[in-house]
This record gives sequence, C-alpha cells and structure tokens, in this order.
Amino acid sequence: MSRVLLACGGTGGHLAPGIALAQRLADSGMECLLVVSRKVVDARMTAQYPAFRFVAGRGRPFGPGLLARALFLPSLLLAVWSSWRLLRSFRADAVVCFGGFLSLGPALAAALRGVPVLVHEANRRPGKAVRLLARFARAVYLPSGVRVPGVDARSQFDSGYPVRAEIRTLPRQESRRALGLPEEGPMVLVLGGSQGAAALTRWAESSLPELSARGIHLLCLTGPSGRDGVERHGSVTARFMPFCDRMAEAYSSADIAVSRAGAGTLAELAACRTPAVLVPLPSAADDHQSANAAALVERGAALMTAQADLSGLTAIVTARLADPDTLVRMRAALAEADAANRWDDLPRHVAALAGEGRDA
Repeated sequence: MSRVLLACGGTGGHLAPGIALAQRLADSGMECLLVVSRKVVDARMTAQYPAFRFVAGRGRPFGPGLLARALFLPSLLLAVWSSWRLLRSFRADAVVCFGGFLSLGPALAAALRGVPVLVHEANRRPGKAVRLLARFARAVYLPSGVRVPGVDARSQFDSGYPVRAEIRTLPRQESRRALGLPEEGPMVLVLGGSQGAAALTRWAESSLPELSARGIHLLCLTGPSGRDGVERHGSVTARFMPFCDRMAEAYSSADIAVSRAGAGTLAELAACRTPAVLVPLPSAADDHQSANAAALVERGAALMTAQADLSGLTAIVTARLADPDTLVRMRAALAEADAANRWDDLPRHVAALAGEGRDA
C-alpha cells in the first residue's frame, strides 16, 4: 500500500482540498496522513473526518513584523527536523503540499530524504511558499493558464480545485430545515471563508433592517471568534454562526451569497450553483482574491465589489434577488465553471509518484 503525506493546514483553502484529495486517494486504496495546523478552524474541520489521520505540523509565517521574521528561520529548521522524523515513521512514498507556511517543513524534509514532492496551488497568483517549493518539486499543479516563472514548463500542469465529495447541490427546503431556517422566502448567505470576515459581518448586521423589511432571511458565518445567535424580525430569520459543518446545506439554502473570493469558496459556490457577490479581501497576499474573483465574474457566474464600496452592497443584493432571470443565468454559468473544474489528473499523478517513491 502506498503512503502519501499531505501538508494542507492553516486555512480552509488549504485544508479542504487536502481532504478532498485524501478522499480520492483513500478510495483507490492508499494510506494518507494529513499535516494540519493547531488553529481552531483546523480542529473543527478535521473533526468531521474521523476516518483520516491528522497530525499537527510545525512552522510559522514569514512576518509580518520584525519579530516574526526573526523567528521564522529557527521555526523552519524545527519544522524540517520534525517533518524528517514524521516522514521516517510514516514511511511516506510521496508528499503533496498545498501552500502556506505548513508546507515548507514537509517539502524540504522530503527533498532531503529523496521523497517525491508535488505542489498544488489553488489561487491564480501563486503564494511565496509555492513559488519556492515549485523549484524542486517533481510536479506543480496550478489553475489553468497560470505558471510559476523560472520553473521548467514540463513540470507544471493545469488543475482545478479539489472539492470534497460531500459538497454538492442539495434540495433547498431540506437544507434549510437542517440549518433551522424557514423553508420559504429568499435568503442571503454571508461568508468570509474559514476565518470569517468582520467587514462582511458588520455589513450583514447593518443591512438586516432593510433585508427584513423585504422579507429576506440571512445566514451569516462569522468565523471562529464571531457572533453566534438567532434573531427574528416578524417572519424573517437571521442566524449568525461562528462555524458551519454543513456547508453543502448552507450553499444550497441560499438564493445568493456575499462572500470573500478564496479559491476554495469559489469552487464550492460553483459546485452548489450559488450565485454570489464577491468582496475580495483587500489584504490578501498579492491581491490573489481579486484575481480569483475576476475569473468567475468573466464567466458571468458572479458579481464583484470592493470592500471600500460596501455601502452599495445591499442595493446590489436586493436587485439581484428581484431579478430571477439573472440568477438563472448565473447558475448556468456556475454549472459551466464547475464542469471546467477538472482535477482528475492530480490523484493519478500523486499515485504514480507514490509508486515511484515506494519502489525507490
């Protein structure tokens, strides 16, 4: 049996595709070990997958701030040493990295041990870790048309975003019942990714009187330390949740979403056919969320507005909810985007590399 170590923790955008790939690899009889962070969001998500083995990795981001940068190198050396021991005990045949600081230790340790490394980048602007690891990885999987400069083109491949098996369109009324929401009436889903988004939560709170006056329900995912509770305004329900472990139901319940533009969120919106107004995170590294959002907007599957323009967001949302024909067209475009999100080559390539590593 081949063994694959997946370094995928730190954010939902790294962890979710790691779990999705592990699902595919496990289905083909491979053993997976997933390296995650010690963050609350990782603990909550991994608890949903008792069939998989997770281990907390080491490492820290490079900055911001002088102290964080000074601590980065000692932390990296410790991460490499820890990963070396983990690779030896697990007897990994291949390592798959999904970017972020938790990828560095396992990838460098694997390279030193001669274990094949494969890197997957979900965003349309590769991060610093991916740009570094791509230089010695056996294969780099990137969004269509994206490439890492200075890296052999023969080792770079197109890939979609691995979506977990359970993220799919579900019946709307059943989804709402599962989340304790009214079965009838329009609904807005507000989500800021696995970490939440304070700016979007504030918009949801400030727009609630107008949404309620128009009979629009609200489900707002506020993040690990965010608000929790239910408000009722006549026949309208507004539910605030720090964490949701039923994301397929959340997407399927909504007529429209207001969302950040992480690659994982966009792939899941497409998989569940949920039209969205995207608000890219202004501080995202290399402004990669704007690039992600632009690709979906170009398809006609979403709208985009800047965080600085949130004062006009309520009008955009209510106008779209009042225009069912446009929502139908957006769902059709989302279906096309989902069909184009092909990543079947990724598990096949991982299996091939693991076979080579096992033979070696």
